[in-house]
Amino acid sequence: MMKRNFVLSLTAVILCAALLAGCGSSSSSSAPAASSEAASSGEASSAASTSGEAKTGSENGSADLDAIVSQLLEANPISNQFEIAAMNIEYDFGLAADDVVSYKGVKSNDNGDAGLVLVIQPAEGKADAICQQLETYKEDQVAFYGNYAEFAQAQTNVADAVISGRDNLVVMVIASNEATADLNQAVDDVMSTYAQ
Repeated sequence: MMKRNFVLSLTAVILCAALLAGCGSSSSSSAPAASSEAASSGEASSAASTSGEAKTGSENGSADLDAIVSQLLEANPISNQFEIAAMNIEYDFGLAADDVVSYKGVKSNDNGDAGLVLVIQPAEGKADAICQQLETYKEDQVAFYGNYAEFAQAQTNVADAVISGRDNLVVMVIASNEATADLNQAVDDVMSTYAQ
């Protein structure tokens, strides 16, 4: 009986060791697969950008969008900037990926500073839908900042956000706490230069 228990215990230990070894090799073999999936995703993103579909990769915007963002940042200098990513476009702003051909933007990463410059090249016929969704984002942010007395300036800045759109260009600008320029004029200048 004791010999039988020993054999069963030994068998259980061997099976556990085999399972652990199997798990270890499984994760290492899936790593190349994951990296090849990431590479395929990057290739698909590049292909999407050249075919005119919505771009969801880490690189966004064209030279025109870069120039527009730079021009708007001159009027609205944003401290502690972070670049807006595809995840932000979909989940923070609530925009459908298919509605956005390309985008470029930065937002302040400082607590209580709602500063934002966002430039979007909309898909054909989607400029109005994007502007409406950005208005919804604006209302949500006003409500959010309204929960904190110490963020009264940010709430005012968001409430005064400038959103402008035409067929080939949508712009949203929220003043940084440090901004002093007329952002309406800055957006009008950009739209008259770049929008159709």
